[in-house]
Amino acid sequence: MRCGDDKQAGFTLIELLAVLVIISLMTAVVVLSLPREKPVIETQGHMLARQLETAAQASVITGVSQGFGVYEDGYVFYSFVDGEWAVESETLWPDDISVRFYKEDVRLDLPEEPSPVVIFEPLGLSTNFGLRIEANDQVLMFSSKGDGKVMLEKSS
Repeated sequence: MRCGDDKQAGFTLIELLAVLVIISLMTAVVVLSLPREKPVIETQGHMLARQLETAAQASVITGVSQGFGVYEDGYVFYSFVDGEWAVESETLWPDDISVRFYKEDVRLDLPEEPSPVVIFEPLGLSTNFGLRIEANDQVLMFSSKGDGKVMLEKSS
């Protein structure tokens, strides 16, 4: 800031430009450090992986068989209580995700209504299955070899 004898006070153009450059650099640092939004398929895939692992563990811990059913509009988790399957939770697929289901390495058509197609047994065993979900050139593949463990593979 320049003060002269002519009683005019103010900022020079160079000082104003320097402040603008500093503010824009600070803004760029903040914007670049913000977390990026995950694609829908990753969010959906990680949530499903946690739910499948929880069902497998719950069957061993509680001694109650757990089931997983997949259908055109979503997927359902079940518990086998009093001789029948009871729905524990249901989740709908996002609009832009396509799904394929494999049982014993054979692709099955997705039914319109859910029913348990994967069973997690209290002894730690499960149905041999594969589930492929894809969206926007990203693919997630869930699989189990019947040992009660669910594997998640990601490819682009």
